[in-house]
Amino acid sequence: MQPLLSLIVLGFRNFDLTTRVCLESLVPWIDDPAIEVLVVDNGSPDDSGKKTADWCALHPPVKCLLSESNRGFAGGMNYGAAQADGEWLLLINSDTIFPDKAIDALQRVISELPPDVAMLGPVTNVAGNGQRLWKPGATHAEWLQIGRWLHGNPSHQLMPTYRCDFFCIAIRRDVWNELGGLDPAFGLGYYEDFDFSLRLAQAGYRQLITEDVFVLHLGSATFKTSNSAKALMKRNKGLLRIKHPEARFLHTRLGNLAVLQAYLELKEAGQWTPALEARRQLRIGALEGDAPRSFFKRWFWKRKTARFRNEKPSGAAQSAS
Repeated sequence: MQPLLSLIVLGFRNFDLTTRVCLESLVPWIDDPAIEVLVVDNGSPDDSGKKTADWCALHPPVKCLLSESNRGFAGGMNYGAAQADGEWLLLINSDTIFPDKAIDALQRVISELPPDVAMLGPVTNVAGNGQRLWKPGATHAEWLQIGRWLHGNPSHQLMPTYRCDFFCIAIRRDVWNELGGLDPAFGLGYYEDFDFSLRLAQAGYRQLITEDVFVLHLGSATFKTSNSAKALMKRNKGLLRIKHPEARFLHTRLGNLAVLQAYLELKEAGQWTPALEARRQLRIGALEGDAPRSFFKRWFWKRKTARFRNEKPSGAAQSAS
């Protein structure tokens, strides 16, 4: 039986703080015949490779892949995907945690997808696009509670996105193979996800956000804001511009606004529900929090978003917190 989903966890260093925590959150699904779990240690310079192998030995269904060198994000994911069998690949950065029912919710969403959708991004607490929800000051425990609520109260709606953030991403394997996976030219990381998003759209496939699947993102556990990281970001942004001169570098606020616009259209079509209202409440505050700093731009932004601030969809709202 071919699994529906191949979960590929990419780890690098600090196994106990990142990869172990991520893998432990996936334990409820490792015996599911529809799920395949693979973990890649990407040539860690510490003892993470050994710890990865030891953890897999205690969880035999999980396939352990140890790279002899750091292949970068693109190379590491390509390495794992080449040994996966699922109809869909779920690329997972190790600085993530999956709340209860997250993978169950993803399986349901995939089963309902239109045939032209080839990539799905879950929502989260930290992202640079419309996948990010908004609740300043929320603890990780509170975000996991929000995730559980979202999984138990699905909206059955998909939201637009210009590009997907690859902290966790579901991709149809046939499309992954068609596009040749991630481009290893991006080296250790940054912008390979943007590149893949643009190539996928150019090939005629759709990518969407599912707000019925939440994955906690702990933030960048591999990269730090160092001079070398900044140099890599600058280099890879330049590479992306060369490959895609038409690429638009949109602020997170515009990704959030695109989702709020989709909400408004659903409301006007009479498709509003309490589940959608709860999701709107996890976004509406970002209109203020993400507003531009300059006086003129901030004034223009408030005028542009006034109808979303004042919009009060019908239906009894339920809190996801």
